[in-house]
Amino acid sequence: MLAELPGGKPNTRVIIPNPVIVVGLVGCVSLRDMKMKCNAPSVLIYPKQEKNRKGEISIMALSRWLQTLRKSFLVLPAVVAAVAMLVVLIQIPNDRPNSPPVIEFIDSQQALGYSNSRDVSLADVDGDGDIDAFVANGHQPNKVWLNDGSGFFTDSQQAVGYSNSRDMGLADMDGDGDIDAFVANKHQPNKVWLNDGSGKFTDSQQALGNYASTGVSLADVDGDGDIDAFVTNVARQPNKVWFNNGSGKFTDSQQALGNSRSVDVSLADVDGDGDLDAFVANAINDPNKVWLNDGSGNFTDSLQVLGDSFTQGVSLADVDGDGDIDAFAANLNESNKVWLNNGSGFFTDSRQTLGNHASIDVSLADVDGDGDLDAFIVNTVDDPNKVWLNDGSGKFTDSGQALGNSLSFGVSLADVDGDGDLDAFVANGDFPNFLADGGDPNTVWLNNLDPKLN
Repeated sequence: MLAELPGGKPNTRVIIPNPVIVVGLVGCVSLRDMKMKCNAPSVLIYPKQEKNRKGEISIMALSRWLQTLRKSFLVLPAVVAAVAMLVVLIQIPNDRPNSPPVIEFIDSQQALGYSNSRDVSLADVDGDGDIDAFVANGHQPNKVWLNDGSGFFTDSQQAVGYSNSRDMGLADMDGDGDIDAFVANKHQPNKVWLNDGSGKFTDSQQALGNYASTGVSLADVDGDGDIDAFVTNVARQPNKVWFNNGSGKFTDSQQALGNSRSVDVSLADVDGDGDLDAFVANAINDPNKVWLNDGSGNFTDSLQVLGDSFTQGVSLADVDGDGDIDAFAANLNESNKVWLNNGSGFFTDSRQTLGNHASIDVSLADVDGDGDLDAFIVNTVDDPNKVWLNDGSGKFTDSGQALGNSLSFGVSLADVDGDGDLDAFVANGDFPNFLADGGDPNTVWLNNLDPKLN
């Protein structure tokens, strides 16, 4: 069969095999010499040929087919409309904007000791696959709380020192595959507690300085493959770097890093040169400082003056998604601050006003499951703890949750109940003096994030 197709040259004859389907609008208006002239694109559904001479189609068969075709095209608009409606209905749910994350922290109703707790770090210390807690306490023994896997903690009954402990870091410092503890003590030597693998800690008998130590961060700062310690000291004592020999034995690097009232430190590669630098939080109107590492563990002041707040805690992470490391600073009785990095280790105030509480510590993690890093802030002086949600660009919004009214001093985030989201272990105590009853008990806040809604 031959057809004159629209858009073709006049008298162009194109051989169309039989059967064939050409999709378009009907425009065939005449039949002459077995040639169809179409003024518009055609929808032609050719029937199977009845028995005729080779290469011919009977007029009777063609007539019946045209009648069928006419009826079909009376139905076609309704079919097209129905299909279009179905497509619209399918598209409506997919085109809706994503629902805002649904997040809620719920008090697990555990009262974990009355021990004047100052900070907490989470890790699997007993090797059973869940997350346990090591809590630093002031003028009372530090405590190890073992998790049953569902987020409920039991006192291991260990008295891990009896110092004025202010901070601690957990890592494998002796290279035996389990998690040990470095404890920063105020006006007493810092201590290293070695784990036997079952969560039982033994004093390594090292007395690391005798400063007013208030913060510690653990990482390999000299690039030799083991875990070193950067310790902050208050009372205008210099901050110190302690090098590990690989077996958990530490040596003073003999660096005296500043003379500010330093209270906390976080380590990360802020200038993108492959080694770990230090962001130091300073209090009582001393500006925060960035110390750049040369790769061998020797630190140099970057000469940046980052605010003049009463900063109590700092956490480093990429909060604006640009691939470099930013800083979230928790400030006492002032707005918390987000400092954005330009990629070379120089920080700019993001000009956000994030609360005006007595903030002491901050932990960064993706608590609402949307792929960026949020902030859990602990506050003291009866201010509730707060969760600040990140929009992905480093801009934070108050989640509206008021989590308790304890005197909170430290927080660590991890999935303690094994449900796939991040929970919070909050260290509570008293302020400003140590009370006989130890202040408020530590609290575990379980995240009730519904992953189906995010």
